[in-house]
Amino acid sequence: MIKSKIHDRLPELLQIAQSRLSGVKQMQLSPIQAIVLVFLSAIASGTAAFALYAIIGGLSAESGVSVPDWTPPRLDAIELGPAKPASADIQSLSRPIFSKNRRALPKSDAASIEAATLSDAPTDLIVAAIVRHERKAKAFLVSASSPQGAWRKVGEAIDAWTVASIANAEVILQNGGQFTKVKLYKHSPLAPRQIPPNTKGSAD
Repeated sequence: MIKSKIHDRLPELLQIAQSRLSGVKQMQLSPIQAIVLVFLSAIASGTAAFALYAIIGGLSAESGVSVPDWTPPRLDAIELGPAKPASADIQSLSRPIFSKNRRALPKSDAASIEAATLSDAPTDLIVAAIVRHERKAKAFLVSASSPQGAWRKVGEAIDAWTVASIANAEVILQNGGQFTKVKLYKHSPLAPRQIPPNTKGSAD
């Protein structure tokens, strides 16, 4: 049907082109102008034929093609049980958040030492300095047997005591089952110096 309509239109289009060509001959144009004009008329005729074919073809396609009915599949909702409280998740709560392996932190030795009974610190033992480097600590201890002082780490001995723990400002020593704590700043800080009142201008 479409081809027959196009064939019916072709003679009419050819007649239009011939009439335009004869009009070009009567206008006495130059050869170049005549060629350009004929080319433009051919393009116009081809465009008209293509538009006609597209319109007729579209109408025939719409009349002969039916769109199938399609519905999206249904998703059945999954019924979930009631949520458990956060306190019921014992595994997550027993593990630290910012640990590399997220395992429970072991009890530190310092906590067990603090729980033990501390005896009085020896009067002849002084903590002169505490240094920490790369998670390792050492203390400079001065005692009666070592008046020049010596650096000691955890596990090393001085006099009859063994260094059990080194904190930021104190050292805990152990002698058998006895523990004692020696602070870095053993003495209380000096009282601020009192400035006498200004007596300038007073009567002699």
